[in-house]
Amino acid sequence: MAPYCQERGIHLLAYGVLAGGLLTERYLRQPEPGRAALNTASLSKYKNMVDAWGGWDLFQELLITLESIAGRHRVSIASVAVRYVLDRPAVAGVIVGLRLGLAEHRDDNARVFDFDLDEDDLEKIKLVLSRSRDLYQIIGDCGDEYRR
Repeated sequence: MAPYCQERGIHLLAYGVLAGGLLTERYLRQPEPGRAALNTASLSKYKNMVDAWGGWDLFQELLITLESIAGRHRVSIASVAVRYVLDRPAVAGVIVGLRLGLAEHRDDNARVFDFDLDEDDLEKIKLVLSRSRDLYQIIGDCGDEYRR
């Protein structure tokens, strides 16, 4: 969608940038969660996407890569993930979900504006992503996972 939007001056609001919470320290170096541990609709949905994208082992490599970048910038894995998406072409903003009273992370979310990803950071992320599958080819357009 990004090239189409760029050509037409359309900006995107990205959602799901933390994969329902999977792109956080909580899942770093953790065994693959079973269905019982996926206790929200978002976790189940995004775990299915992780499986299609490249599986839990590759996802752990991504989390470890994001952790190393986060440590250098003294931010969280979530902040690195959000910053990465914010820097994509045509993205004007992100929608970060929360669970009132359970997982709000306001201060952490605001830290995304305190740093920039450099070329080294982007190259490290690209190296992991290059080994994944193209979810657009597997799942289809935005919302196609609901139409199957």
